[in-house]
Amino acid sequence: MFSSQSSAAADTIKARTYDVFLSFRGKDTRDGFVSHLYKDLCRKNIETFIDDEELRKGDEISGALLKAIQASRVSVIVFSKDYASSKWCLAELVKIMDCNKWVVPVFYGVDPRDLRNQTGSFADAFAKHEENFKHESGKVKTWRSALTAAGKLSGWDSQVTRPDSTLVDKIVEDVVKKLNCGSSSANLKGLVGIERRMQEVLSLFQDGFPDFRMLGIWGMGGIGKTTLADAIYHHVSNGFQRCCFLANVREHEEQRELLKLRNEFLSTILEDENLYISTPTIGSGFLKDRLSKKKVLIVCDDVSKLSQIEFLFGGIYRIGPGSRVIVTTRNKQVLVQCGIDLIYDMKELDKDESVQLFCQCAFKSTNPTEYQLKLSKMALSVAKGNPLAIRLIGSSLYGKTKSYQESEVKKLNKVPKQDIQEVLKWSFDGLDCEEKEMFLDIACFFKGKHRDYVTRIMDACYDSAHSGIENLIDKSLISVSQNQIAMHDLLQQMGLNIVRDESPLKLEKRSRLWIPEDSYNVLSENNGTEMLRGIELDMSQLAKLELEPTAMMKMRKLRFLKFYHSYGRILLFKGLLSLPEELRYLYWEGYPSRSLPTKFDLGYLVELDMRKSHLEQLWEGKQDLVNLKVITLDFSLNLVRIPDLSRAPNLEKINLLWCSNLRDLPSSLQHLEKLTLLNVNSCENLRSLPSFYKATSLTDLDLGGCSNLCSFPEIMGTMESLRHLVLS
Repeated sequence: MFSSQSSAAADTIKARTYDVFLSFRGKDTRDGFVSHLYKDLCRKNIETFIDDEELRKGDEISGALLKAIQASRVSVIVFSKDYASSKWCLAELVKIMDCNKWVVPVFYGVDPRDLRNQTGSFADAFAKHEENFKHESGKVKTWRSALTAAGKLSGWDSQVTRPDSTLVDKIVEDVVKKLNCGSSSANLKGLVGIERRMQEVLSLFQDGFPDFRMLGIWGMGGIGKTTLADAIYHHVSNGFQRCCFLANVREHEEQRELLKLRNEFLSTILEDENLYISTPTIGSGFLKDRLSKKKVLIVCDDVSKLSQIEFLFGGIYRIGPGSRVIVTTRNKQVLVQCGIDLIYDMKELDKDESVQLFCQCAFKSTNPTEYQLKLSKMALSVAKGNPLAIRLIGSSLYGKTKSYQESEVKKLNKVPKQDIQEVLKWSFDGLDCEEKEMFLDIACFFKGKHRDYVTRIMDACYDSAHSGIENLIDKSLISVSQNQIAMHDLLQQMGLNIVRDESPLKLEKRSRLWIPEDSYNVLSENNGTEMLRGIELDMSQLAKLELEPTAMMKMRKLRFLKFYHSYGRILLFKGLLSLPEELRYLYWEGYPSRSLPTKFDLGYLVELDMRKSHLEQLWEGKQDLVNLKVITLDFSLNLVRIPDLSRAPNLEKINLLWCSNLRDLPSSLQHLEKLTLLNVNSCENLRSLPSFYKATSLTDLDLGGCSNLCSFPEIMGTMESLRHLVLS
């Protein structure tokens, strides 16, 4: 049992944290060296724990001492001649080594080799322990292991650094550096989801491996990459000789300060304040040799280009064994180009984590009320697990009235907060012109669509569609899940707002229209302009729309046109004179005329989808259809014939489901070498099929329900690609 004095001391320790824990053999150094060291640490305002003899009574180390060790950021261990003779000192040492925090060994009048090998005075001490703890050999073995490990650490030797006053100064300076390194340490309390992610990264990090390793943390803006890297940095930094966190690498380059950052980095790692290198590469063999001998931890945060890494490490091909470099980026390609194969994909917060973070920020609460949970659900439907977005939204609501909070959250579901957009928008600003246009197309029209479909349309609109989509993925602006294009809702809102800002008041001067009312108004008033690149119109909730014959004439640059839920709701009483010449995608459900306008050049068209149309025929004669890949006319009950398709060499799919009046197919189908799918299911008046002599790519042929089919062409060797044939 403790005395009342020691109990009071224990209670005090429970309530405090310390910068430094001092471990020492009292009778050796308490009144001499340790007293001077303690005094100098306190003079530097370093909160230091020094034990009370009352806490060292009994057979076991006190719980109060254990708590003091756990609550300290750095442990300074003064190894003296009789240190190992104290079972309390050895128990402290085991706990210190188990905590895996900063350790500063001081070899005061002893040789580090005696610790490692338990020789000299340490051999005598352990001989007595072996005798006294015959039945507890495991305890003595643990003490030996801890002492061996401590003896291998880099520390201060009183026989090398003299006199004691100089030794004290050096130790205090070392402690200050270590505390400064951890002064911005990520306090995991309040950082929702970071601890779980940190453990996932550490499993990749493989800290115990002796070789040099690089790790990438990749994710969208605001997802918490820097916070995670910071937490890992401070969690493992005590295991390295030197550490350096290079923050805001991209920003340093934009401000033309990469050279300054590199020199700060090298000065820190090499402990040389006067080091300055102005050349693009680090040419000095001596510097490289010094770096190759150091076990270091380096974080390069917010890297956007390979060239930034090349400049910071220019000419450095080796860093000391056991070294680790962490690179955070929004562009996965940077990591690939750096040869980094250990990549942690930073995901959004899950539902519970999102609610926890939102309630922390909006209500300073860890036990949300029913109202707070309801508001969380409304806000989080927009934030979608993005920590930065959640934090900004929550903070903007803190301390406000309920009516204000509810109003703001409703408004947020339409237009996100400006500061959220600004944080996310930099990824967009870094794209080239084509990539920006592709991002806006996806935000407005293609989110959630099949990747192959999106790529097909984009490929006809842009010179580098495939690489552009890959770049958008690498920069975390979009993702692909189950082969569907996904985009974070906040990023989509950012894209939509960029288009809105093109012309806040005049809808027709925007590049894209996707809100049904906006598209309806521009079309009904015949206000289309050359500015428009894409229009999507969902007619499900709107009154019928009558288009003028000239409705499309001014929209000469339109590439994307989609009318859906529009069967019987879009009227062309006077016909339609033309469609835009640059159309790549035409989707018009329930097209009301018997044929397409005569003034319609289909040369750019990639996909034609006019399901449920009133078409009897598409066009007369031959058309140049070099880009056309898909034709869909499903449920076009009036369709009688399909035009000549001999000039559509890239056509891949023809869908004619339930075209019940269709009588025959053109003989030109036999020349379509890239055709993979032909669906004429339930074309009950279809009587014959053309030869498929050259249709060597055909894999799917659906003739189900073609009850009047009189003949079927001979399946020749050229149709060995066929995989699905339906004749039901």
